[in-house]
Amino acid sequence: MKPLTVKTIARCNQLLSTQTSNPLVSVIRLSETTDRPDLFQFGFYTIWLKAWCGCCPSTLGWRACDFSDGILFALQPGRPMARELWQCDAGKAEGRLLCFHASVLDPLRAKGDGHYTFFNYNTDECLHLSRRERLLLEREIDEIEEELNWGIDEYSYTILAERIKLLLDYITRFYHRQFILRHDANLRLVEWTDRYVDDFFRSGRARCHPLPTTATLASQLGCSPDYLNDMLCHETGKCTADYIRLKQIARAEQLLKQDTRSVTDIARELGFPTGQAFCTLFKKLKGQTPEDFRLCPGSGPLNLNN
Repeated sequence: MKPLTVKTIARCNQLLSTQTSNPLVSVIRLSETTDRPDLFQFGFYTIWLKAWCGCCPSTLGWRACDFSDGILFALQPGRPMARELWQCDAGKAEGRLLCFHASVLDPLRAKGDGHYTFFNYNTDECLHLSRRERLLLEREIDEIEEELNWGIDEYSYTILAERIKLLLDYITRFYHRQFILRHDANLRLVEWTDRYVDDFFRSGRARCHPLPTTATLASQLGCSPDYLNDMLCHETGKCTADYIRLKQIARAEQLLKQDTRSVTDIARELGFPTGQAFCTLFKKLKGQTPEDFRLCPGSGPLNLNN
């Protein structure tokens, strides 16, 4: 099914029976909308929030360890959103849709903020909220809506940007809380990642194949790359790329102690473009060259949890 492309917030408001108060930001009460296409593709950021209406569709990824008083899902511009996502069992649209143009985040990016990875999560990686969390987020959206109703003046965009930032920061906080509740399930993903990456380096595939990436690991696990990266960072303190590099160096330590091959040959087996690149990274992480490490009997294994 081809999605209906909606490039502007004004057009989105028109389609969803909402008056435009500001061309860059809108809050749409979905229960008040009428006819809606089956599939949208918005040209701006969207955040959908609603209370539970009896049950959670399996497509939204609810687990027994999750809260069940609200659901939130966020989309970056260009990603499709199905109408069925915001419908309850009776087919009625529920919740609110916050829409804002990418330029609203520009002041945040100028300060080094504004990078919120949950906009790239899959639909089955929704945020499942407690009642307290849902009510807080609803209040924040109410504040944004109140500012929209105030009208446009020289303070409007600053206030709207700050209010949206606060909302996004709360969402980030609650996703971290969800990672805590999913700790046991997350550990199984980490263990699978360990086995996959260890096997990759032990098998010698690194000699002729590219190193695993967040995208390749995520495709194997059936999750989005950003969700995997954020989960791995939460559980290990390392992003996926750093984690793979540390596993690569841990394998190098084993080979340097157990194998008589040259450093250059070991570097090639582990996927380094040159022996020099291997030596540079090894010394950065271990504080000594591969040759010195090989000669030092007291050198211990690399601790991935530091």
